[in-house]
Amino acid sequence: MTRQIHQLLPTLAYGDAIGNHVLELRQLFRENGYQSEIFAERWHPKLGGTCRPFREYDRVSGPDNVVLLHYSTGGDVNTYAMNLPDQVLLYYHNITPPHFFYDVNGEFARRLMEARAYLAEMAGKVPAIAASPYNANELRGFGFDVVGVAPPFIHFRRLHEVNNDKDAEEFRKRFGKYGTFDWLSVGRLSPNKRISDIIKAFYYYQRWIDADSRLLLVGTSEGTENYVTELYRLVSQLELDGSVVFVGQVPHTVLPFCYQMADIYICMSEHEGFCLPLLEAMHFGVPVVAYASTAVPDTMGDAGMLIRRKEPALVAEAVHEIAVNTELRQQLVAGQRARLSVYLPEAIKSQIMTILQPFLHKVE
Repeated sequence: MTRQIHQLLPTLAYGDAIGNHVLELRQLFRENGYQSEIFAERWHPKLGGTCRPFREYDRVSGPDNVVLLHYSTGGDVNTYAMNLPDQVLLYYHNITPPHFFYDVNGEFARRLMEARAYLAEMAGKVPAIAASPYNANELRGFGFDVVGVAPPFIHFRRLHEVNNDKDAEEFRKRFGKYGTFDWLSVGRLSPNKRISDIIKAFYYYQRWIDADSRLLLVGTSEGTENYVTELYRLVSQLELDGSVVFVGQVPHTVLPFCYQMADIYICMSEHEGFCLPLLEAMHFGVPVVAYASTAVPDTMGDAGMLIRRKEPALVAEAVHEIAVNTELRQQLVAGQRARLSVYLPEAIKSQIMTILQPFLHKVE
């Protein structure tokens, strides 16, 4: 009998956490002797050769196969997977609650609402794997049998693939560091990230603590243009023009320079299913200050500095203490470095195969 583990998902994106995780899983399954392919509704042009249209899965479908359905948004592939004769497992990466987008992008909010509604319909019909303990608790609330928790693969080597990239050189010219104390936030500029709370805390810091400071906001605004317009307005109202830098989305060859320039990494998000940038900042030795919401405490463990109240003055003073207290900064960086050991690829590989083993045993 041919052993097969396949993956289905709505969108195979280039360079994002889920896309990278799916590619790493395929390699893991192949290394363990399984046939493994990726089937998707949509994919980035650069990944056209790595996946197939999801309806082509009909050609290999069978009750002896194990299928991972990666769930983070709505799509026809979700309904398709639920009607397969295969052993299907849901791999839940989380869905942002739609209320964050009601005033920003109504169409996107509708899709999120539909995705969460269909998630409830799937409960009790398939076992589930969660990308974080927070996600696992959410699934149990829906009524899922959660068979394991496994975070996404994190390969930091891709953050060092610079090779004299032209984009990186252009970035250095535009945003080079000239003696400023730099705050950094990386991720989609969306309402759940609460970028406005970061800006308010930074205002207090620059106004009352250190005028020679900058806030670098790295991430796409696609689909959240209305929200970003409000952020620009807030920056102008607080007279922070020139000090708050909307960098935009950057390629992975540029991202290392963002972290290398940063003196502090800041996260005030109110909804995360995992939050990979926290670990990327830790990898580059940047102290992390983050609001203790949703999956953020799970991801950070006892590393970095968790904030329980999002008062601008409190956040700014915490950043200042890290800036002037060398011993504290060193302790935070050392703790963060230790935390990264939890996310070593070999550890995640072992978790994944251990979780899947009972289902593989059924079909072998």
